[in-house]
Amino acid sequence: MKNFLASLQLQKDNPTLLLAQFRALSSQIPILYVLLIINALAVAITHLKSAPLWLSLYIPVTLSVVCVFRLCWWEIRGKEDVTAERAYRLMRLTISGAGILAVAFGSWAIALYQYGDASQQGQIAYFLVVTGISCIFCLMHLPMAAALTTVITFSAMVATFLFSGNPVFVATAISGLFLILPFLRVINSYFQNFVGLVQLTEELKQKQAEAEELNLVNSRNALHDQLTGLANRRSFFLSLEKRLQKDPSSPPVLGILDLDGFKPVNDVFGHAAGDLVLKETARRFVALVGEAGIVSRLGGDEFGIIFPCSMTRQAIADLGQALCAAVRDPFEIPDGSVRVFGSCGIVYPDIGEYTAEDLYEKADFALYQVKSKRSSGVEFFSAEHEKILTQRHLIELELQANDFAKELKLDYQPIVELRSGRVVAYEALARWDSARFDRISPDAFIPAAERTAVIGRMTRILFAKALEALAIIPRHLRLSFNLSARDICDHETSMALLAMITRSGIDPKRIEFEITETALLSDFDTADQVISMLRAAGISIALDDFGTGYSSLSHIHRLAFDKLKIDKSFVMNFDRDARCMNITRSVANLCQNLGIASVAEGVESEEIAEGLKAMGVRLAQGYYFSRPLPLELAIDYAARCEAAASARNSLSA
Repeated sequence: MKNFLASLQLQKDNPTLLLAQFRALSSQIPILYVLLIINALAVAITHLKSAPLWLSLYIPVTLSVVCVFRLCWWEIRGKEDVTAERAYRLMRLTISGAGILAVAFGSWAIALYQYGDASQQGQIAYFLVVTGISCIFCLMHLPMAAALTTVITFSAMVATFLFSGNPVFVATAISGLFLILPFLRVINSYFQNFVGLVQLTEELKQKQAEAEELNLVNSRNALHDQLTGLANRRSFFLSLEKRLQKDPSSPPVLGILDLDGFKPVNDVFGHAAGDLVLKETARRFVALVGEAGIVSRLGGDEFGIIFPCSMTRQAIADLGQALCAAVRDPFEIPDGSVRVFGSCGIVYPDIGEYTAEDLYEKADFALYQVKSKRSSGVEFFSAEHEKILTQRHLIELELQANDFAKELKLDYQPIVELRSGRVVAYEALARWDSARFDRISPDAFIPAAERTAVIGRMTRILFAKALEALAIIPRHLRLSFNLSARDICDHETSMALLAMITRSGIDPKRIEFEITETALLSDFDTADQVISMLRAAGISIALDDFGTGYSSLSHIHRLAFDKLKIDKSFVMNFDRDARCMNITRSVANLCQNLGIASVAEGVESEEIAEGLKAMGVRLAQGYYFSRPLPLELAIDYAARCEAAASARNSLSA
């Protein structure tokens, strides 16, 4: 009971709820007074001839006048804005007033009950029950007043009718007695729901206010990068479009520059160190470009430069070199200093019509050409680049035509065991003989397939051909198949490949999937999950192009590869470059220490093959042994190697 009464009290420390209660009461209390006046006067009129005039007229008229005054007050003053403190005081007065009026009207009705016949007594019962309930509902938002009215009204009715001797009235009194508790519970439940609604409304208002504040902040920051203070990607393109609209025949010169070696800074020293590098890079770029140009951070470690329009081509080339040189200077971080390098692609457009997207794509393509050469520096978009870019678009359109499936095939390059000379496996290499463009290089159509999101379908088509080949290839030979970055980060594709293996009946141990470190860098966690699933099925995993990416040792440690393929850029220069020889020897020793196989790619001479064998490299492939071959010729080559190895063994025996 104590908790119940506490729940009905006014919450002085909750101003929002107090004001909500007051606003609700200001619209409902006038209705309460109207009901009281009408019903009281109706009872008074019917009792004018049967009861004393002071009881049938003066008292109800006096009470009605009081109600009229209170009604007018609520109609006028109740609509005014009040403070929570004033609302609290007024509602406390309302609780007291509700009790006084309930006692006054109840006492008047009880006193009037003894006069008149049964019909008039029934009217008194109606007045107490119906009018009382109506008033209670009007006071629901002030639960203490509603509860007080309930107790007083029903108590008056019970006291009047319980000892009347009239069976109907006695029954009414008994039912009224049992209705007090349910009414009190209804009042409490209604009020708690009201409290919850007020709280929810307040929370929604707060969230709306926060959203509006956030929108305001976003509007202010929509055109600036929060980390560096530079113009952001959106601002960059807006500036480009504005300049193109202002003078369409003289498009601006655009550069895209990113930081080579920035990811290891984040990985090794943390994102705080990376942020320091980005902020300092922005400061250096702004100092070099000046106010006549625009420096923007496009995202990550990529920056966009709109060069001053007055600069010549040579001046822009010099500034591009200066920007790349600026990032080569050490960056101071809490743990010491770090170094990165810069690559810059620039489009110096001829007079003509361009869009902002056209210029960005050309500059980005020039940047890609620099990075593909694995050398920092500046490259201008050229006519040759335009030709390549046009071909790329045509290839992408050709991939979208869905006719490429019948034009795809595989060639098979033998992988040879250096000591025995035997073929132990083949690498399946994708080929596309297009009816429109003749043979298209894998270096062109694989990236295009990734950009157009058809790589998954292409992988499944080629892998189906690889499984058909495995059914023909002698059982002691394995097949190595390349997976793209998208494949290794796609659960759907990996599940489809496993299902294909199961349907084919091929032993999974005869299959090896090759992946590159680039694929791992795009989404390491997903790649880790996919690799674990493939290895659990019995498939071997080889890391391709080892040594050309970042964090190679950590990848080997975490993913437990079965084989490392030494990139051909080291192997082909093996006999001419001491550094390449040392790198190759280090990888071979690493593989021996880890107990995994090493495969050298790009072996093109007997001298290189013998040198690799002396270093402990176990397997090799390259033009010295064989070019990629059609399946029948690849099988014949393996048979010849097997026969030659057997002959050598016979002679040595």
